[in-house]
Amino acid sequence: MLKRSLAVAAVGTVLTIGSISPSLAAPRDFAGTWVNTNSNTRGITKLVVKRVAGNKLVVRVFGSCSPRDCDWGKAKLTTYGTSVQDKNHRSATTTYNKSFANTFLTINLKGKDRLSLQSFTQFKDNSNRQNYTSRAVFRKR
Repeated sequence: MLKRSLAVAAVGTVLTIGSISPSLAAPRDFAGTWVNTNSNTRGITKLVVKRVAGNKLVVRVFGSCSPRDCDWGKAKLTTYGTSVQDKNHRSATTTYNKSFANTFLTINLKGKDRLSLQSFTQFKDNSNRQNYTSRAVFRKR
């Protein structure tokens, strides 16, 4: 009888825990204006992410230039979960193909108001510049 009671209690606990909704990040959680926490960066200064239809997103990237930041333009932002069933999308990617270089960006949400960005830039203009990667942290404005 004790074994049966413990088994019923264990199943009840598992069902209760399983029905609790964790805080999930949906693609819409990427939407907003994100500013580099390093105000002296020579790289990407700002990201503006907008929903265009349903859960589809576009990102507009701005890089450090003088006297104003350079607008890289808009690109499709694709979000990812950790499996085919995972709706908790906390990662995203996009690509910018410019005349002189291709830049691949990976973005990871770090809570509701922070994200990390890693960029990979490959030069294609025969300038002998070295391909490079960089990392930055952004906060939601």
